[in-house]
Amino acid sequence: MRMLKRSRTYYKYLMSYVALLLTAVLALVVFSQAFFVVQLRSSLMEMHHSRLRQTVQKLDSDIQQIYTIDYQISSVNENFLSYYLSDQSPMRDLRIVNEFKNLLAPLSFISEMALVERDAENVYTSTAVYAKRLFFNTIFVFDEWADPETDLAALSGRIVRPAERINASDRYITFINEASVFSRLQDTVQMYFVKESYFIDQLSPADEAGQEGAIWDASGRLIASTLPMDTMPTGSRLLLDGTDYLVLNEPSGVMDWTYTFLLPASIYLAPITRAQITLLVFMLVLLVMGALVIHYAMQVNYKPIKELTQALGASTQGDELSSLKDVLSSLSAQNEHMRAQLMCSPDGQALRDTLLFSLLKGKFSSFDDFNQEARPLDMTFDKPWYQVIMLRHFGEGEEVPRAVLTRVLTDVLGEDYTFHFRELFEPSTIACLVGMPDNREDDLHRRCQHLLEVCAQEHALSFTIGMSGCYQNISQITAACFEATQAVREYFIRGRHQLIRYSELNRALDTQDNILHQLRELPGKKPEQQMELLQQFVAALKERKVSALLAKGYCNSAVQLLMSSSSGRPVNMEDLFTISYLRTADDYLAFMLHMLAPEPEPEAAQPHQEPVPELLGRIYACIGDNYDDCNFSIQDAADRLGLSGSYLSQYFKQQTGNTLTGYVADLRIRKACTLLETTTMPLQMISESVGYYNLNSFIRRFKQITGVTPGEYRKAHQ
Repeated sequence: MRMLKRSRTYYKYLMSYVALLLTAVLALVVFSQAFFVVQLRSSLMEMHHSRLRQTVQKLDSDIQQIYTIDYQISSVNENFLSYYLSDQSPMRDLRIVNEFKNLLAPLSFISEMALVERDAENVYTSTAVYAKRLFFNTIFVFDEWADPETDLAALSGRIVRPAERINASDRYITFINEASVFSRLQDTVQMYFVKESYFIDQLSPADEAGQEGAIWDASGRLIASTLPMDTMPTGSRLLLDGTDYLVLNEPSGVMDWTYTFLLPASIYLAPITRAQITLLVFMLVLLVMGALVIHYAMQVNYKPIKELTQALGASTQGDELSSLKDVLSSLSAQNEHMRAQLMCSPDGQALRDTLLFSLLKGKFSSFDDFNQEARPLDMTFDKPWYQVIMLRHFGEGEEVPRAVLTRVLTDVLGEDYTFHFRELFEPSTIACLVGMPDNREDDLHRRCQHLLEVCAQEHALSFTIGMSGCYQNISQITAACFEATQAVREYFIRGRHQLIRYSELNRALDTQDNILHQLRELPGKKPEQQMELLQQFVAALKERKVSALLAKGYCNSAVQLLMSSSSGRPVNMEDLFTISYLRTADDYLAFMLHMLAPEPEPEAAQPHQEPVPELLGRIYACIGDNYDDCNFSIQDAADRLGLSGSYLSQYFKQQTGNTLTGYVADLRIRKACTLLETTTMPLQMISESVGYYNLNSFIRRFKQITGVTPGEYRKAHQ
């Protein structure tokens, strides 16, 4: 790593990774502070509010008892009323005192109660009956109350006196209630004395560390407090005597009071502090792990760039990415130069010929698929309609110069047409696929007639041209090849330098004996009915002893009718080549029955007639459909099956004991052996038919598997 750190590229990679790590950590910090900590704080505060509301409810419930007793005495308690209205006597006073004592017995928080008559001299309590002046001047001396008797006489409604010291003893909160209009004890005042310590114990319970509190009335007057306070705090935090408190205010449900609770922030926000510390530790761990990941990533991602730069001969100092970019640009230019050379070389032309052959074989489902592979070869097909023209050259073994034919076709067809051509089936036979924007069969016929004239007059080239029909569906491209092939072979009758449409052959046959009449319903029948009809057709040809040339035309027409039907297997290029070498009507019958036979299963898919797994059967079917494509590869098969290339190879090896590459090669060579035994196709055509665009590669592989060359094999088996 010491050497790597001297590189600017190293620091660029390092800074990018560090920036990603810091971005992730920053995002986590923002999330934790903006959401997690906020939610935790909100939950804590709600929990504290809930607990304190319970305290307020308890205090309210106790205070409510005072007013309940007041109501009992003034309106409900018949015993007390009868005692109170009876004549003055010691027994009457004793009964009133006992009644008060019974009312206060279950309410321990009330220290004393008193009933004061405005116009009388007595004050009744739960312990004794006092003279009013004695009670206020000796028993309950209010230091902060100037003249209790006068104030009580002027009292209107209910009041609560804040906590105050009485007789230099405990501090009391006094509840003073004037008789209501519904009371039966008019001109009386009830007084209840509750020790301040009772409220202090509720505001600052022993089991809640550091909690303080205060009670305020609606005017902001302090009723009771655990700490010296002047005004009611309004904010959420309060600094008092060096301690930071959380302030929580809860309203009373009975009185016009507000309960203020002070919670030490350091204690009650401790879970948030612990959570933040935990997050900090997590961040530190994340940074350490991120540093380790960055170190590993630098080894995995940067070191190969360093090694690649050195391997390509670029400078190892400074910015390797710039050096590598320069090297790759140079390699790209070299690659483009080599590609241009390849396109101009025989190998490049062979690639284009092979791709065109695959198109004519029906290996593409659409022209878009064809263009995707053809575009790198500067070879596309962008017209929706097409025809196939077959050119038969009469040059006594002379090869038609490709450049000359390309130039002539370009000049004659013009910009509205596209074309691609190659030698096909037999030497001196050239297949040309012509594309056009719409159905221009008649216009193409005129241009092909002009082509014959230009070739003969300017280049001394003698051709006969066969033209297929005009099609738009790519699935008909093999049928178009068949039509053009059959048309061009009519040079045997028409002679050289002729332009022959396949449609003219059908019309010529229709003017002869009406023997084709029985075949007109052939496309619409089932395969079994078609087989029977074809057998009757061949039998009729033999019975009527139709001339061989005419009978061959009839048979070719039957093949064309069969190709236009939806029954049986599609015709491929090997089948079309085979048609050229059918010698008898029985050969034609066998060929057409072969077309109607169902597609056979791949040979290797039935080893020893044992059943195969479903996936293996799909692999055999995929290879059987595509092995003869020169561009077919193991990865293509994997993509079609939705598998990875490595898994496909391993699975096939495990199931069959053979490699997938070896199986494909064996399948191709077996097919080549069949073509060598049954046809006179040129070796180049056989090579491309079984998936080898390079003839030398085909010959080398054929000899590796069979031990002989293709020529030697053909000589031994034909």
